[in-house]
Amino acid sequence: MLLLFYVLFYTWTFIFFLSFFYIRLCSFEFTSKVSRFWTKSIITLIRLLLGISCKIKGKENLIHEPAIIVSNHQSAWETFYLFILFKNPIYVLKKELENIPIMNAFFKKLGFIYVNRDIGSTSLRNILIQIKRNQISSRRTIIIFPEGTRVSPGDESRINSGFYIFYKHLNMPILPVIHNSGNFWHNKKFEKTSGEIDLEIFPCIMPGKERGDVLREINLIFKKTKKAV
Repeated sequence: MLLLFYVLFYTWTFIFFLSFFYIRLCSFEFTSKVSRFWTKSIITLIRLLLGISCKIKGKENLIHEPAIIVSNHQSAWETFYLFILFKNPIYVLKKELENIPIMNAFFKKLGFIYVNRDIGSTSLRNILIQIKRNQISSRRTIIIFPEGTRVSPGDESRINSGFYIFYKHLNMPILPVIHNSGNFWHNKKFEKTSGEIDLEIFPCIMPGKERGDVLREINLIFKKTKKAV
């Protein structure tokens, strides 16, 4: 089943994105719909062929307004799942992903934001300029992986504070999300493990808090979860 998954995943992905090579000419609404369709199909393949499902704790903490989703990053799974869990989100991505053929047209149309990790402070200043020019607004949910890269379950990581720029200048709440996807979708490994991913949604951090307080709160959430993994 694992081999079948990879064959279907790559074949379907290639055919799908090649079929929409003209996506830069389409509307945001159309791009969003076809992107969600592809993502839902991948989640279905993962569930049916790999036996990987998800249990959500803290659904009562979901809000119906745009927020900054601050999530840990263990595998590719959460990039699929969070796109479905939240409506029309914007991802903050590493600059290298801007060079993926055809998919970069989808990313651009969906308004995804790129950050160059090699010149982090410069990238953050550019983001701040975009916010002040209203090129990044508070009308859509933003998903950020503050660890900057995928981190294996139980490993220590450094939380980058760049998400605070969005929190402060867009005046949006932060919604922390934690999961253990790396126990099942093993990063940079061919094999996968069937099972149920635990995803927890924590209470919002409302706008108006100081940088140090927000970072302490996020670090506490991430550290508690690492002990439980």
